[in-house]
Amino acid sequence: MKKALLIAILVLTPQLFAQSKPCRWYQFRCSEQNEFVIEGLPPDAPRSGTVITIDVARNRAYLFKDGQLVRKSKAATGSEKTLIKGDDEWVFHTPRGHMKVLHKIDDPVWRKPDWAFIEAGEPVPPPDSPKRLVRGKLGKHALDLGEGILIHGTDDPDSIGQRVSHGCIRLPDSMLETVYHSAKVGTDVFIFDGE
Repeated sequence: MKKALLIAILVLTPQLFAQSKPCRWYQFRCSEQNEFVIEGLPPDAPRSGTVITIDVARNRAYLFKDGQLVRKSKAATGSEKTLIKGDDEWVFHTPRGHMKVLHKIDDPVWRKPDWAFIEAGEPVPPPDSPKRLVRGKLGKHALDLGEGILIHGTDDPDSIGQRVSHGCIRLPDSMLETVYHSAKVGTDVFIFDGE
């Protein structure tokens, strides 16, 4: 009877039991008491509501609903490269931490910043130039996380799964559709470096 009960529990909750990890001496907030790690869900992320997480170390995006994995996929994240032109310097870094969806954008138009022209070896046009507006580069949807960081699609599907962006998170079309329609303004987004 005990063996059948244990098998039933493992079958019903494989995600929970398959990924339990012991505490290590350097983990300050770790507790051995029923502390289970769920792939893609940092310990400080809520276990209720819709939560989007991005594991930059693995280039993976996750969508959770009430602590349960709904979907995961590869993602593209910041290259960590630096571009310097005169006194200007840009670091293409995906920020880590707890963010929220500030705006949902259909058919986003990319407003090319100065660094995009410099990187391409092109002259930088005036701020109001129509050359700065590019349609289709960011996919069909975008979630604005603030400070110029978006979760969006891409016109370069081969970039997915790599560290090649200028800080934004790129998703494949099917994952972007799911995430975009699941998220609301205010949805929690956690960007972190997994093990």
